[in-house]
Amino acid sequence: MSPNELIGRGGAGRGQGRKPISDDARPYKLLLPAELRAKLDELGGAEWLRSQLSLAVYLDEINLESAMNLATRYINAMRQLPQYFSNLDSRGPLTHVMTGVRVLPLGDLSDPEDHGGVLEVVYPGGHRVEVNGHALYQMALAEGVRWEIDSNVDDIPPRKRDVYQARIADLDEHLRRKHSLI
Repeated sequence: MSPNELIGRGGAGRGQGRKPISDDARPYKLLLPAELRAKLDELGGAEWLRSQLSLAVYLDEINLESAMNLATRYINAMRQLPQYFSNLDSRGPLTHVMTGVRVLPLGDLSDPEDHGGVLEVVYPGGHRVEVNGHALYQMALAEGVRWEIDSNVDDIPPRKRDVYQARIADLDEHLRRKHSLI
Protein backbone atom coordinates (compact mmCIF):
# COMPACT_ATOMS: atom_id res chain seq x y z
CA MET A 1 0.00 0.00 0.00
CA SER A 2 1.23 3.46 -0.85
CA PRO A 3 1.29 6.36 1.62
CA ASN A 4 -1.51 8.10 -0.35
CA GLU A 5 -3.84 5.15 0.05
CA LEU A 6 -3.21 5.05 3.80
CA ILE A 7 -4.47 8.58 4.40
CA GLY A 8 -7.41 8.42 2.00
CA ARG A 9 -6.11 10.57 -0.81
CA GLY A 10 -5.90 9.51 -4.41
CA GLY A 11 -3.01 10.03 -6.75
CA ALA A 12 -3.16 11.77 -10.11
CA GLY A 13 -6.70 11.38 -11.37
CA ARG A 14 -8.02 11.13 -14.87
CA GLY A 15 -9.25 14.34 -16.47
CA GLN A 16 -7.17 16.52 -14.20
CA GLY A 17 -5.28 19.58 -15.36
CA ARG A 18 -5.62 22.02 -18.23
CA LYS A 19 -7.59 20.79 -21.20
CA PRO A 20 -5.86 21.08 -24.60
CA ILE A 21 -7.25 23.71 -27.00
CA SER A 22 -6.69 21.30 -29.93
CA ASP A 23 -5.01 17.97 -30.64
CA ASP A 24 -2.07 19.62 -32.39
CA ALA A 25 -1.58 22.56 -29.98
CA ARG A 26 2.00 23.15 -28.93
CA PRO A 27 3.45 25.71 -26.51
CA TYR A 28 5.11 28.81 -27.92
CA LYS A 29 7.48 30.85 -25.82
CA LEU A 30 7.16 34.61 -26.19
CA LEU A 31 9.46 37.00 -24.38
CA LEU A 32 7.89 40.39 -23.68
CA PRO A 33 8.97 43.41 -21.66
CA ALA A 34 6.77 44.10 -18.64
CA GLU A 35 4.74 46.88 -20.31
CA LEU A 36 3.88 44.68 -23.32
CA ARG A 37 3.06 41.74 -21.05
CA ALA A 38 0.71 43.99 -19.05
CA LYS A 39 -0.98 45.10 -22.29
CA LEU A 40 -1.33 41.52 -23.50
CA ASP A 41 -2.90 40.56 -20.16
CA GLU A 42 -5.25 43.55 -20.41
CA LEU A 43 -6.34 42.50 -23.91
CA GLY A 44 -7.09 38.94 -22.85
CA GLY A 45 -3.77 37.15 -22.84
CA ALA A 46 -3.27 33.97 -24.83
CA GLU A 47 -6.95 33.74 -25.79
CA TRP A 48 -6.85 37.23 -27.36
CA LEU A 49 -3.58 36.43 -29.14
CA ARG A 50 -5.06 33.19 -30.53
CA SER A 51 -8.14 35.08 -31.75
CA GLN A 52 -5.95 37.67 -33.53
CA LEU A 53 -3.92 34.95 -35.22
CA SER A 54 -7.10 33.09 -36.21
CA LEU A 55 -8.48 36.29 -37.72
CA ALA A 56 -5.24 36.85 -39.67
CA VAL A 57 -5.39 33.29 -41.05
CA TYR A 58 -9.08 33.75 -41.93
CA LEU A 59 -8.37 37.05 -43.74
CA ASP A 60 -5.58 35.37 -45.72
CA GLU A 61 -7.98 32.61 -46.79
CA ILE A 62 -10.78 34.88 -48.06
CA ASN A 63 -10.85 35.05 -51.82
CA LEU A 64 -13.69 37.06 -53.33
CA GLU A 65 -12.73 36.48 -56.98
CA SER A 66 -15.38 33.79 -57.49
CA ALA A 67 -17.75 34.87 -54.72
CA MET A 68 -21.29 35.77 -55.82
CA ASN A 69 -23.62 36.22 -52.84
CA LEU A 70 -25.28 39.53 -51.97
CA ALA A 71 -22.80 40.32 -49.17
CA THR A 72 -19.94 39.97 -51.67
CA ARG A 73 -21.73 42.20 -54.16
CA TYR A 74 -21.98 44.90 -51.46
CA ILE A 75 -18.23 44.52 -50.86
CA ASN A 76 -17.50 44.86 -54.58
CA ALA A 77 -19.69 47.97 -54.85
CA MET A 78 -18.05 49.62 -51.82
CA ARG A 79 -14.63 48.80 -53.28
CA GLN A 80 -15.35 51.60 -55.80
CA LEU A 81 -15.68 54.25 -53.05
CA PRO A 82 -12.75 56.55 -52.20
CA GLN A 83 -12.49 55.47 -48.55
CA TYR A 84 -11.63 51.94 -49.78
CA PHE A 85 -9.30 52.87 -52.68
CA SER A 86 -6.27 51.94 -50.57
CA ASN A 87 -7.14 48.25 -50.96
CA LEU A 88 -4.61 46.92 -53.42
CA ASP A 89 -5.85 43.33 -53.11
CA SER A 90 -9.22 43.06 -54.84
CA ARG A 91 -9.66 39.45 -53.74
CA GLY A 92 -9.92 39.99 -50.00
CA PRO A 93 -11.93 42.06 -47.54
CA LEU A 94 -12.15 45.85 -47.57
CA THR A 95 -10.12 48.03 -45.24
CA HIS A 96 -11.30 51.57 -44.52
CA VAL A 97 -8.33 53.85 -45.26
CA MET A 98 -8.90 56.18 -42.27
CA THR A 99 -10.08 53.81 -39.55
CA GLY A 100 -8.50 50.45 -40.39
CA VAL A 101 -11.90 48.81 -40.02
CA ARG A 102 -12.21 45.70 -42.16
CA VAL A 103 -15.44 44.72 -43.90
CA LEU A 104 -16.02 41.05 -44.74
CA PRO A 105 -18.89 39.24 -46.46
CA LEU A 106 -20.76 36.53 -44.56
CA GLY A 107 -22.94 33.67 -45.72
CA ASP A 108 -22.31 31.20 -48.54
CA LEU A 109 -20.00 33.29 -50.71
CA SER A 110 -20.35 31.02 -53.74
CA ASP A 111 -24.18 31.00 -53.75
CA PRO A 112 -25.70 33.76 -55.93
CA GLU A 113 -29.07 32.92 -54.32
CA ASP A 114 -27.76 33.81 -50.83
CA HIS A 115 -29.55 37.13 -50.40
CA GLY A 116 -28.80 37.57 -46.68
CA GLY A 117 -26.51 40.52 -47.34
CA VAL A 118 -24.91 40.34 -43.90
CA LEU A 119 -21.45 41.84 -43.51
CA GLU A 120 -18.98 41.58 -40.67
CA VAL A 121 -17.17 44.70 -39.48
CA VAL A 122 -13.87 43.92 -37.75
CA TYR A 123 -12.36 46.76 -35.74
CA PRO A 124 -8.63 47.12 -35.07
CA GLY A 125 -8.11 45.09 -31.92
CA GLY A 126 -10.41 42.31 -33.07
CA HIS A 127 -13.92 43.38 -31.98
CA ARG A 128 -16.38 42.01 -34.54
CA VAL A 129 -19.92 43.10 -35.37
CA GLU A 130 -22.37 41.67 -37.89
CA VAL A 131 -24.23 44.41 -39.76
CA ASN A 132 -26.94 44.82 -42.37
CA GLY A 133 -25.04 45.08 -45.67
CA HIS A 134 -27.48 47.51 -47.26
CA ALA A 135 -27.33 49.91 -44.30
CA LEU A 136 -23.52 49.87 -44.23
CA TYR A 137 -23.44 50.34 -48.00
CA GLN A 138 -25.70 53.40 -47.71
CA MET A 139 -23.50 54.95 -45.00
CA ALA A 140 -20.34 54.20 -47.00
CA LEU A 141 -21.93 55.70 -50.11
CA ALA A 142 -22.78 58.95 -48.29
CA GLU A 143 -19.27 59.12 -46.83
CA GLY A 144 -17.69 58.43 -50.22
CA VAL A 145 -19.71 61.12 -51.97
CA ARG A 146 -18.73 63.67 -49.34
CA TRP A 147 -15.06 62.71 -49.75
CA GLU A 148 -15.37 62.91 -53.52
CA ILE A 149 -16.97 66.36 -53.50
CA ASP A 150 -14.70 67.80 -50.84
CA SER A 151 -11.53 66.43 -52.42
CA ASN A 152 -12.43 68.23 -55.66
CA VAL A 153 -13.47 71.49 -54.04
CA ASP A 154 -11.57 73.47 -56.69
CA ASP A 155 -14.24 72.33 -59.18
CA ILE A 156 -16.90 74.17 -57.16
CA PRO A 157 -17.14 77.91 -57.84
CA PRO A 158 -16.20 79.83 -54.66
CA ARG A 159 -19.66 81.45 -54.38
CA LYS A 160 -21.35 78.00 -54.41
CA ARG A 161 -19.16 76.40 -51.74
CA ASP A 162 -20.66 75.66 -48.35
CA VAL A 163 -18.78 76.74 -45.22
CA TYR A 164 -17.10 73.35 -44.95
CA GLN A 165 -15.93 73.37 -48.56
CA ALA A 166 -14.70 76.98 -48.32
CA ARG A 167 -12.61 76.04 -45.27
CA ILE A 168 -11.17 73.03 -47.10
CA ALA A 169 -10.14 75.27 -50.00
CA ASP A 170 -8.55 77.86 -47.68
CA LEU A 171 -6.67 75.28 -45.61
CA ASP A 172 -5.55 73.45 -48.75
CA GLU A 173 -4.13 76.66 -50.23
CA HIS A 174 -2.37 77.52 -46.95
CA LEU A 175 -0.78 74.05 -46.56
CA ARG A 176 0.28 73.85 -50.20
CA ARG A 177 2.10 77.15 -49.92
CA LYS A 178 3.60 76.49 -46.51
CA HIS A 179 4.94 73.05 -47.45
CA SER A 180 5.72 73.72 -51.13
CA LEU A 181 3.08 71.29 -52.39
CA ILE A 182 2.06 73.54 -55.29
